[in-house]
Amino acid sequence: MNWPLLDILRLHCPDDGEKSSVRATGGLKLNKIFDDLCTQYCKNKKISYKTFARSVLKVNPNSVQNWRGKNPRYEDGHPIPLWALGKLLELNRLKQTETHRNVVKTIEYLYCGRVSERTKAQIYLTPDLAMLCGAHAADGSLNGLKNRGPISARWDLGDQEKENVVQTMNWIWNAFGFKPILMKKGKMSYTWSNRQIMSRYLTQMFDFPIGEKSNTVSVPRIFLGEDDRILSENTDVMPKLRLCFAIEVVNFDGHSTFSGGVVQVGLGSNSKKLLKEVNEIFQKNGVNFHVYDNKILTTSSKESKKLYSIGLFRGQKRKKFESLILQHAPKAEKNP
Repeated sequence: MNWPLLDILRLHCPDDGEKSSVRATGGLKLNKIFDDLCTQYCKNKKISYKTFARSVLKVNPNSVQNWRGKNPRYEDGHPIPLWALGKLLELNRLKQTETHRNVVKTIEYLYCGRVSERTKAQIYLTPDLAMLCGAHAADGSLNGLKNRGPISARWDLGDQEKENVVQTMNWIWNAFGFKPILMKKGKMSYTWSNRQIMSRYLTQMFDFPIGEKSNTVSVPRIFLGEDDRILSENTDVMPKLRLCFAIEVVNFDGHSTFSGGVVQVGLGSNSKKLLKEVNEIFQKNGVNFHVYDNKILTTSSKESKKLYSIGLFRGQKRKKFESLILQHAPKAEKNP
């Protein structure tokens, strides 16, 4: 399936300094694209590459030479700051064009700063990213040094259901090519990462804040439709991605129970906006919740069975849910 193309040049933060800038590599092919864009601009303005470096990009001319792929020591290509790629597209009036899309498609790996580990560049808005966002919205946190934004952010996620945390680690592997470690403390399972690239995605692509979010968290705007951080037009897959997000919010923060003679599934949250949006997503997929002040709750076993059929919950939560569904099913369903 063709997933939407992300403008990952937007991972750059305005507060980035030279040491914290995100850099991209895509072999000599990406350097050639940068070189062509440089040449196009310099010819139009009738200026030298040195003047372009010093007066326009305000960097050392040697840096521009490296980014153009003219340094023979970098046989596999030289990293290029995202801001420089974005600036050249802007100067040549090529934002949101096929050239812009080609730049993004050529990026293979990202580095945050000069000496960081390389991280796989996830250029598409995939179900793995949608599910990671759902997990983060429910039980994740981003914590950073004061006034440094995502530059110093550490991501943490914990849940009593071990399988939820293990699955989150798999999504990270699929999306970014690394797997954080699994930790246990009592009944809780944890994982964490200080890879700044992942924090950039959560903040710059998905609008999650650094610090407290429990009262304000919501479905990331990029999943709701029109967003200039999406470079392709295949937005017909957005309903599927929104459902992936909503399912994981319930998987992490939801519960199943038997009350009032029916099997119920519920989700509690301090964010009324998140509850409203998750409810709307499920409604569009044929599942109805009743909305209360700080929770949503199915009020019939029929609705809970729909959630069971789409695979809601995993691990011990799934076993409990399955037990409730089977225990309270009509005899005709137990013994067809």
